[in-house]
Amino acid sequence: MSRLAWSTAGAAIGLSLIVTLAEAGPSKTQLLLSVIGVYIALLVVGSLSPRLDFYLPSARRGPVDQPWIALTFDDGPDPALTPALLKLLRRERIPAAFFCVGAAARRYPALITQAAADGHLIGNHSDRHGYGWTVAAPSQVLAEFAAANQTLAAILGAAPRFVRTPSGVSRPDLAEAFAQLQLTNVAWDVCGLELLYRNPARIAARIARLARNGSIILLHESYYGTRIVKPEQALTTAQLTIALLRERGFRFVRLDHLLKQPGFAASPIHASWLPEEGGAMAKARIDESTNHSASRS
Repeated sequence: MSRLAWSTAGAAIGLSLIVTLAEAGPSKTQLLLSVIGVYIALLVVGSLSPRLDFYLPSARRGPVDQPWIALTFDDGPDPALTPALLKLLRRERIPAAFFCVGAAARRYPALITQAAADGHLIGNHSDRHGYGWTVAAPSQVLAEFAAANQTLAAILGAAPRFVRTPSGVSRPDLAEAFAQLQLTNVAWDVCGLELLYRNPARIAARIARLARNGSIILLHESYYGTRIVKPEQALTTAQLTIALLRERGFRFVRLDHLLKQPGFAASPIHASWLPEEGGAMAKARIDESTNHSASRS
């Protein structure tokens, strides 16, 4: 049973016991309202906290047997930052995952194409990065993420396999929508909280302190539709974060490689993204992983 199911069952049992056993009067009414209030609070907290897996499971961390981490960026593409960010990642030989907004991808398809050509993973980050879908009909929930899928598939030639909702919010029927679109929900283990901390050095130091083996790191290219975080701040944050994580001995792998999910190896993983091995050996390892995944599917 999901946490939603357990919470609903608990609330129903609590209400039934109060109705059956409590004596009529103000105290009984107060008890009923208290149980209902706690249940509603759980629904809200569960929607806002992806760590709870309240409505649907999410990938937040990979295997912990190696000092590897996955770097992910939300809210792009953004012409004010994405080209410089891609240049940084190319220079540092780091594969990342970009969770892209469908509307932005339609405006700047060349940036999506370039990120994919550089070997980065492209994920679905909703179509408009709004929150109306959280209270809309189920058909509108599906339409919001299907539209982004269609946009990215038209640009890349294949639909994305990973999704991250804006701010990680969820709702009861989101799991069904993602299953229909064949999307795996991804959250994070450590996030930059750029709006809260603002200073790139402070953000990078916090991420480096909290990162663990298998961590999925969340940073932002921008905050979609705003200039709250300036491009130069975001780029400096990424640079400092990479440097500090490397000082701690972490190595960067692409999200799908970290999660080791069957079928995802079909996405291109460049041999250059595996600097700990020689090019030929890395290529053989990639081919072996792809063949193994294909045999399991």
